[in-house]
Amino acid sequence: MSLTVKSLNGDTAFLLTFSPPVALLTSPGLFPGSFTILVDPWLTGPATILGSFFSISEQRNKPCISSLKELEQEPDLILISQDKPDHCHEETLRQLPQDCESTILAIPAAARKIRSWKHFREELVHAIPKFDESNKQSIYRLVIPPMSPRGSCGEVTITWIPARRDISSVHHAIGITYRPPCSVLSATPGRYLDLPELPLSPPASPRSFRTIASSPRTIVPAPYNDREKTLSVLYSPHGVPYEDVQSYASSHLVHEAALPLTALIHSFDRVENPWYLGGNISAGSPGGMQLARSLYAQTWISAHDADKNNRGLSVKQTRIGKFAADKIESMLCEGDEPRKKNPIPTKLITLAAGEEYKQESG
Repeated sequence: MSLTVKSLNGDTAFLLTFSPPVALLTSPGLFPGSFTILVDPWLTGPATILGSFFSISEQRNKPCISSLKELEQEPDLILISQDKPDHCHEETLRQLPQDCESTILAIPAAARKIRSWKHFREELVHAIPKFDESNKQSIYRLVIPPMSPRGSCGEVTITWIPARRDISSVHHAIGITYRPPCSVLSATPGRYLDLPELPLSPPASPRSFRTIASSPRTIVPAPYNDREKTLSVLYSPHGVPYEDVQSYASSHLVHEAALPLTALIHSFDRVENPWYLGGNISAGSPGGMQLARSLYAQTWISAHDADKNNRGLSVKQTRIGKFAADKIESMLCEGDEPRKKNPIPTKLITLAAGEEYKQESG
């Protein structure tokens, strides 16, 4: 089982490909049971907010494709994390045909904007509900059909977690999990069998992870695991406080056996504006540190750190703090006793346009 992350523009446009274990035994390419998600595509033209006098952003480096029509196939899901034009880019999204089969899943403000264009069929565009631990309907679920008549379905879940206090309205996290479908196969090494759902260990957490009662904000891996884990991604290019993600992690991710986190997609660099222009714009490494530590992220992929040509009143007083990978690595190792007892190294990845990274499970 694997996750492949491909950067399309070196910034926040990504193509995520989740693949089941049996894909390792077949020829290259997508295999039944794989699932693709296109995230925040921006490939052409500027991104403008309130006119060019206020904010206009242009990419200095060319994306690896100039149109979504150049993708090998339509993605299963198009995910839009906010309504700002560098994430919800009309010119790019209109490159998709009106009769496309991809589901478009967006935060509510972005879903309203996309519907207002009247380009896509109404039934294709869905708003992601805000996560609520007490409401199972707040997690958007997509079923992946089984790969054989006797197999069991897989599932992809999408969750929207906005920051509770956010002047700039850009601090969100999108949680993604992928559980592959199963098919009844021989017990050949590298293949897998249908297994019943394992019982949950007290206190209602899978055996692979447990929550420390004395420190409810810390999730610690147990020394063994007896089932195939679910792949998990937290996409938060501008950052979000860990306390806003904590209930999602300790409930949904733990229940789904989706920890340690497969990939954190989060900015390395910190971007600040004066308070009257939104204050913090990107939390950068200082903000992502607790997310990476607490969720034991296997990989931390840089997002929203590309060099862009930004102009307008909104960026006149912008300050950017750059963080090199070696500095982030040293920060990750400092002052975290629970992590020292259960060390799970986090690999830091920066992807230029067209580059991809593959994270194998287990």
